[in-house]
Amino acid sequence: MATAKTQLLTPTDVEREYGIPVRTQRMWKYRNSYGWRDLTIKVGAMVRYRRADIDAWLQSRKGV
Repeated sequence: MATAKTQLLTPTDVEREYGIPVRTQRMWKYRNSYGWRDLTIKVGAMVRYRRADIDAWLQSRKGV
């Protein structure tokens, strides 16, 4: 079983757990808004995110 640090999330998981809609994630990725494209991991045709990367990204946005 994957640990929380290495756990990969689908865009739907990110929406459910962090409240960022899938459509918004796609737009941010396309435009590279807020550095979102850098968080993206491509697995074949699928998009995944590391939970630790999302958590770190949210921490970095705290004071903005």
